[in-house]
Formats: sequence, structure tokens, C-alpha cells
Amino acid sequence: MLLILCALCTGACRKQEQEQRKAFIEFLETELMAAGADGVQMSEEMRKKVGSYSGHFDVIVTYSKELGDINLRLVGEKTRIAANGPVPMEKLGSERVRIEQLVAVLSRSVQHIDAVKAKADAAKAALKQPEDVRAAFDRAYAKEISEYAAASQALYVVQKDFYAEALRMSVFLEKHKEKVQFKNKTVTIDESTLLNEYNVLQKSLQEKSQKMQAALAAGRSLAR
Repeated sequence: MLLILCALCTGACRKQEQEQRKAFIEFLETELMAAGADGVQMSEEMRKKVGSYSGHFDVIVTYSKELGDINLRLVGEKTRIAANGPVPMEKLGSERVRIEQLVAVLSRSVQHIDAVKAKADAAKAALKQPEDVRAAFDRAYAKEISEYAAASQALYVVQKDFYAEALRMSVFLEKHKEKVQFKNKTVTIDESTLLNEYNVLQKSLQEKSQKMQAALAAGRSLAR
């Protein structure tokens, strides 16, 4: 009799787990993948329906929010630092401090993304998931964590490259401010060596600016 009861209990538990698995996979594929971690919540009713798998959903939501918060902080810090608006080339030499701050903020943001991604990967690795759940979870995780983190990093790096180049130009202009004259957006440098150095810096700065603007336009979807 005891063996029969144990068998019945085991069968019922297995069926319940299968139902929870099915409900969780469906939730991942029809709601989370469609709306994104920032646009979907798991109701108490759904949490009961998916059982312990609700904690797996929380891993994605928690670290997705942390990644989004990094982007929000970066936007806020950049806005604060660049509060006076764009800097014309003739004034770039006096803006070294602000440019250094922007490079530092972007460098920290890169490090923060790395740290959050590492925590998320560790939390994901600790989850015990059957194969079908793992497949669905991996797709959602890739979209909300891995791909988002990679896109953020790529955007930060291209911005940092631009501001690092702007910093080089700032140092150059400040160092040679007596020999570099601006008038009507035209630069005059009498020494050929300095003029060549300026032209190389200016070309590189323009190229990196174009790359940054393209990346910023493509990266608007990072806002959460």
C-alpha cells in the first residue's frame, strides 16, 4: 500500500512539474520575448502556475534592470558634464577637464557592464533546468542580457574612442595655442609640422565622430 501511495505521489509531482515547465516555456516565448524584461511582469497567478521557475524569470529581470540602470546613469552623467552644449573646435583646448570626465565615465560604464554580466552569467549557471526549459531560457537570456550587454559595450567603446581623440586634440590645441589661430571656423597654422599633426588629428576626430553618431542612432533601443 505504501509503495502504491509513493508511486501515485511521484506521478502527481512529475505531472505538476511538467505543467509548470510547459507554462514557463510558454511565458518566456509568448510574453518575455515579445515585450522584453522591462515590459512584462509575472503575476502572482502566473508565479503559482510556473512554480519554482518564477525564480529563473527573476534572474533575467534583475540583471536586465541593472544593465538598463547603467545606461540611465551614463546618460545622466553625460548630460551633466556636457551641460553647456557642444564645444567648437577653437574652444576645445580649454575643455580638457570635461573631456577627461567623459572618458572616465564611459570607462566606468564599460567596467560596470562587465561586472553585471559576470554576475548574471553566474546566476544563470547555477540554475537547474531541464533541456527544454534551458533552450527557451537561453534564447530569452541572450536577448535580454547577453545581446543587450554587448550592444551597450559596443556603444560605450565607440563613444570613449571619440572622446579620447577629442582629448588628444584638446591637449594639442592647448599646447600650441600661441601658434594655432581660428577665424571664421578656419584654422591657420604657419608651421608645416604642426599643421600636418593637426590635420591628422582633425581627420581622425571627424571619423570617430561619424562612427559615434551612427552608433548612437542605432543604439536608441538601449533605453529601458
